[in-house]
Amino acid sequence: MVHGRQGFKLEAFKFGIYIFIPIAASIGFNNPTVQQVCADYFQFLKYPASPNTRLKEEFEDMVRKRELEREQRKKYMNQLRELNENAERSNATRVNSDEVRDDKNQQQGQRSNSWFRRWWKFT
Repeated sequence: MVHGRQGFKLEAFKFGIYIFIPIAASIGFNNPTVQQVCADYFQFLKYPASPNTRLKEEFEDMVRKRELEREQRKKYMNQLRELNENAERSNATRVNSDEVRDDKNQQQGQRSNSWFRRWWKFT
């Protein structure tokens, strides 16, 4: 940095430039006709060749797909519910048959082979 009067003049000149350029640019480019010319020249706005005009149809398709998914989900949940009910029924019948078998074994005086098999009801 230059000291003295020369340095002060240089710093004042640089400060003036720093302030003048943004102010001049905002005044110059704030005019609507200049903005239009710049936008056309530099092609800031480019529109697609074929705009999407099927928005309503696409929305209806999305709604149909969503409804189909809901119906499929309900059918799937019903199938799962039926499978669980069948599994519970088969477990209940198996437990009952195991109890009957145990009762028959006890009546005949036969014991199961081990405590492990009785506990897991494999016999």
